Amino acid sequence: MSQFRTFILALIASFGLPWLCLIVIPAVKYQALTQIAYDKDRDGVEGLYPPAPINRQGQLVYAREGCVQCHTQMIRPTQLALDGWRKGWGQDQEGRPAAAIRSNNLRDYLGEPFAFLGVQRNGPDLTNYGWRAPERSKIHQMLFAPRSLHDWSNMPSFAHLYTERLAQGQPADKALKLPKKFAVKEGYEVIPTPEAEALVDYLLSLKKDYPVPGESAAVAAAPAAAAKK
Repeated sequence: MSQFRTFILALIASFGLPWLCLIVIPAVKYQALTQIAYDKDRDGVEGLYPPAPINRQGQLVYAREGCVQCHTQMIRPTQLALDGWRKGWGQDQEGRPAAAIRSNNLRDYLGEPFAFLGVQRNGPDLTNYGWRAPERSKIHQMLFAPRSLHDWSNMPSFAHLYTERLAQGQPADKALKLPKKFAVKEGYEVIPTPEAEALVDYLLSLKKDYPVPGESAAVAAAPAAAAKK
């Protein structure tokens, strides 16, 4: 009987401790996080970090459409000899030197009930897509017909998020401008649904490279100086 009790306790410990350390404790810490203020003298910028939450409605569309299966949203620590966080991946769109900026931390995902870190990178990492995204109409074109922009794209079409309708006179302002090869039949136009608009809003809100208060003074000063010009 004592051996059975020992076996049960060992089984509980084997499953319970990892669950406690990997799920419960991080979840409790995450829920307790709040925005923190920058110190103007120390950090070179003012305001709160992180400054703004992501677009939640669009995130729901992103989750439903399975985008997380092909895109990550996580820049990993450079000490792991992986990709790191380099200039050119965020608000600084210049060249990419060897020195990395920083990896993600819990506060980068503040305000997100679920952090879509991703499964694999069949497509590019979207952590900072909001900084490098093309104009809004191009994002819609990419979602509707990915190969109309890049013929090598392996991204699936999300045409079901768009409405094909009979054009009334001049094309609507929101009507997609498609190359002839991908155009709909004559007299019709493609209009984004509210879900497509929300998804684009979400993609444009993905900006997770803001400087960490007290840790990135040099990085923080660069966008502040640029803003004054």
